[in-house]
Amino acid sequence: MVAYDLTLDESRLNDSHKRIEGLPFVYDDKTIEEIGAFVKIDYVPSQGLKMINANQTLAYALQLKEL
Repeated sequence: MVAYDLTLDESRLNDSHKRIEGLPFVYDDKTIEEIGAFVKIDYVPSQGLKMINANQTLAYALQLKEL
């Protein structure tokens, strides 16, 4: 089983970067292998943050974490 988190973190040397609607996202190659090229992050009041890829819901009830 794979666990997914949304975390406030610093960029590392081999990370990829994407800015979407002014928000910076940082991810590594392993993330692309596991999730794929598409991910949607949504907020549902009854479920919290929800992470969905093209095939399925990856995680729900997520909270933004700080390292």
